[in-house]
Amino acid sequence: MILTTALLGSVLVGAFIGLPVRDAEARSRQVICESTNNRRQHCRVDTRGGVRLQRQLSNAPCRQNQTWGYDRDGIWVDRGCRAEFRVGDSDRRRGQRLTCSAEGSGRHLCRADVRNEVILIRQLSRAPCRFDSTWGYNRRGVWVDRGCRAEFEIR
Repeated sequence: MILTTALLGSVLVGAFIGLPVRDAEARSRQVICESTNNRRQHCRVDTRGGVRLQRQLSNAPCRQNQTWGYDRDGIWVDRGCRAEFRVGDSDRRRGQRLTCSAEGSGRHLCRADVRNEVILIRQLSRAPCRFDSTWGYNRRGVWVDRGCRAEFEIR
């Protein structure tokens, strides 16, 4: 009887510990959506918690309300935009916003205290902003290169 009660208690504790993790994963996830052959594509996903561009994957620019956006039924992309989007995390605490621009072809560092991560919020340039190619970050700040100009969020 004592062994059965202890075992049942362990199972219940494990179940309760697991619930918040699964719940958080259900609220926030990453989705890749891509425009093939420069055609508009709609990716069905629950967008009630908001959508943010996490990482551009295409050479074609991804500009909110121009080549990507979302409605209540999902995310749409157009004109070659291919990106990874974070869906359903509008309740997360927002970080510091920063606009960083690369003039010409040289790399430019926008100094900031980066402790965790940086995400691209909105591309502002015609030149593509691709992570680890034309933009990135380190402890000293956000760097941009080859004409990339974008708004970033530092967390």
